Amino acid sequence: MLMNTTMLHIFRNSPLGRENLMQSAYFCKQQFGLSLTVYIPETTQFGMDFGGIVTSVNLDESYVAFPSTAKQHAEVFLTEFKCDHEFYVSTERASGNLPLLPNDWALMACPRVISEQSTRIGIGHIGPKVRSLVKQASFPVFIPSMSFKAWTSVTAFFGGSELGTVAVKEALGIARLARVPLAIHTQLAGITRRECEESLSAAGILADVSAEGVDWRVYESGTLEENLYDVSHDSLVVVGAAGHRLIQELVFGSKLETIQATLPNPLVVVGPECKTPLDSLTTP
Repeated sequence: MLMNTTMLHIFRNSPLGRENLMQSAYFCKQQFGLSLTVYIPETTQFGMDFGGIVTSVNLDESYVAFPSTAKQHAEVFLTEFKCDHEFYVSTERASGNLPLLPNDWALMACPRVISEQSTRIGIGHIGPKVRSLVKQASFPVFIPSMSFKAWTSVTAFFGGSELGTVAVKEALGIARLARVPLAIHTQLAGITRRECEESLSAAGILADVSAEGVDWRVYESGTLEENLYDVSHDSLVVVGAAGHRLIQELVFGSKLETIQATLPNPLVVVGPECKTPLDSLTTP
């Protein structure tokens, strides 16, 4: 099984972990050709090597609780969703005998917070370890919602930036593979619609956006938070982690913070190292 056609899911053997796994399985079912690799953590820490930079991921104790039933519980829902899957066992080690996972996945599922107890997880917070993954990863990061809900459309946020165009490419690919409608939301702030069109044209996707009947909504008034009400309740949201000060902007005063703090929808977050849309890796 090629990792670049596979979603990686870190399994938590708990009711919250069950909901997260169901969302990953559903995502793979929607994405024809995308399979699921489930990692049941051996310890509360593992690493991922991104070009010589090992990102350490710290998990809370709930990720290693009840190990005797973890695989059995995971199999129940993977079978229910008829999801092509396998379980990953880490054989490589980083310094300090830290389990080392590969880095060339098509996508990685990651809860908003992965190093705090679930009782402390709030919708308005993306934990520092998740931010670190988004910054370094060559793949998009899928952030599931608190409970499973089928999504029947895709919504991309685009404000004219380079990463915004990557997010639109990703959203186009997901919508094509899942055969669902795509909406693009643009909040004009210091940029014109013409400039946004030029950015999409330079990225080679303006024709796709026009030809595929995408619902492109451009807001010239109101705040971003106010206009988020127009996002469908059953939509998968795709957003780029834009900005030069990525880590700060992911949590303080950024559009991404507003989006993820306001919307209960599942998110696909595209970081600065993510360049390849899913539909170029998978086969419909």
